[in-house]
Amino acid sequence: MAAEQRKLEDYYANRPIPLNKRKHWLHVAAIYFGLTASLSSFTTAGSYITGLSLSQAIVSNITSYCVLALVFFLPMGIIGAREGLNTYNIGEGAFGALGSKLTTALVVTIIPSIGWYGIQVSIAADALSLGLGSPEALTPWIMIFLGILFAIPAMYGITSMAWLDFISIPIILFIVGFGLYKAIHIGGGMDGLFAYEPETAKSILWGINLSVGGMIIGTTFLPDYARWTHKKPSGIALSGFVGLSPELLLVIVGVIMALTASTLGVDQPWNVAEVLHALGLPVVALFLVIILQWTTNITAAYSSGLALEKIFGWSRFWWTFISAVLGTALAMFGIIDHFINFIMLLSIFVSPVAGVIMSDYFLVAKGKLIRKDLIYWPGIVSWIFGSVFAYFFPYFIEAINGLIAGGVFYWLYHVITSKKKGEA
Repeated sequence: MAAEQRKLEDYYANRPIPLNKRKHWLHVAAIYFGLTASLSSFTTAGSYITGLSLSQAIVSNITSYCVLALVFFLPMGIIGAREGLNTYNIGEGAFGALGSKLTTALVVTIIPSIGWYGIQVSIAADALSLGLGSPEALTPWIMIFLGILFAIPAMYGITSMAWLDFISIPIILFIVGFGLYKAIHIGGGMDGLFAYEPETAKSILWGINLSVGGMIIGTTFLPDYARWTHKKPSGIALSGFVGLSPELLLVIVGVIMALTASTLGVDQPWNVAEVLHALGLPVVALFLVIILQWTTNITAAYSSGLALEKIFGWSRFWWTFISAVLGTALAMFGIIDHFINFIMLLSIFVSPVAGVIMSDYFLVAKGKLIRKDLIYWPGIVSWIFGSVFAYFFPYFIEAINGLIAGGVFYWLYHVITSKKKGEA
């Protein structure tokens, strides 16, 4: 079965998936449920408390959920389901065959996904080290072991990924319930938690950018998974509602846990392994964290493997493995120490790519994918413009700024050039 799925994944890596090969929308929902249930929830929650109060974090969380679902997940998912193609092939309509390798493959997927992989391997290795009580000198070897292990389901494809995410659901519920109980008990009740004020106060918009940055990669390369579902927008909407739903609950729980852990001396509240250890959860909970990080990392490795095959050819199977090796190397070099800066940059440079793709598909090409050869410079310039605008205009929600700026610039170019052609 695994060998057949691998052949199927490799064959359709750069081909439209026929309708008779499509899967139920629950497969996509399960994958995104696993993604948001660990990485985007607990990690982002811990980052919130460095600049927000509990009430501000809740508002930021709900707003970012709406932004991700409506602005990124739904339109990108519809494109992927309609065309049956991955993000990198769809990107050829906006950036050209060679240009898509630069934007959708390298900027949107390879660099961020390998970075995410390294962050999650770091957290999982900390959890295993704390659970085993192993000396710090063994941590790099634990990273190597987990880095290879995490890649195996993604190497064999989406079916094995979905089953792993289904398994993760009861584990998540256990950690959430036990962790929330311990955090409230240690923290002195909800009144004390709501009274918390960070040393360096940030705005709610900062929190929204943080959360959107944490999930923007996953929602931008959504066509990688939505291409396996049927074309009905209702299926995409349901997969988004179910798949992103952990963001609403688990971030709030994660903030409460991180707040309490920070009072106990945890200096990296985004590291869920350290938070659970500080709260005194049993060793088994630390081992369960490894499974949660696994569900996040399979999406990063899978999409990075697809992107590398798009650029270099060869085998998606082995490129997925190579992505895992590179991510593990980043973990060993301490990428976890730069977590917040990393996801803030993602908001700025990735969102314009999505904006240009949406503008090309829905506004310029009127719901069709018209691929272009080599580099399509209007798309590249629009992406650069959107990124620069988002970087130098740090107001409102930077990811939205970049998406709108890049998309509108691309659309206006085609409006102006089409008028000139009509006049000629």
